[in-house]
Amino acid sequence: MSFRVCIACYGIRVYPYVGFMTGQRYQCQDCLELMVIPIEFDEEKDYRDFVTAMKGESE
Repeated sequence: MSFRVCIACYGIRVYPYVGFMTGQRYQCQDCLELMVIPIEFDEEKDYRDFVTAMKGESE
């Protein structure tokens, strides 16, 4: 089972925006970012590795 990740804050609480009534857009419930194409992962380990790598780059 895959899951979507926010492109701005990398949070996993990404849901269809207005139930896709305005087109295929998603909204992050953590930072309220609207996106057309969120990041998608199949495995939790891949997501954790990604977040670790992204946080390492910003420090």
